[in-house]
Amino acid sequence: MNPCELEPYRLDLALIRETADRITKDFDLFGFVINFSGIENAAYQELIDQLIPVFTTLLKNDRQKLMRMLYVIDISEEKLAATIKKYPKENMPAIISHLVIERELQKAITRRVFSPR
Repeated sequence: MNPCELEPYRLDLALIRETADRITKDFDLFGFVINFSGIENAAYQELIDQLIPVFTTLLKNDRQKLMRMLYVIDISEEKLAATIKKYPKENMPAIISHLVIERELQKAITRRVFSPR
């Protein structure tokens, strides 16, 4: 699924909430607290603002933990490398943060599409 395919879903409040919940739970597994205010319209920026410092710290201090987190969230090293190559002027923590939100949104969409009603 490419980002253009995700665009219509970015306004779906239930999916936004589920995406934020998934991020909160995944980060909690690794000892990081991510708080979501519940304000869907500000969710993306709110999450980015919290994820970037986490990834900044992990890149400096614990790359193994970072790679474990990306594995759990299901972001491959190949996807990360391709995205870095595509956006060479972006900083790494921002790239990773965007990938995490995108992947968690994809999971929420997949769950909605394939789960029995």
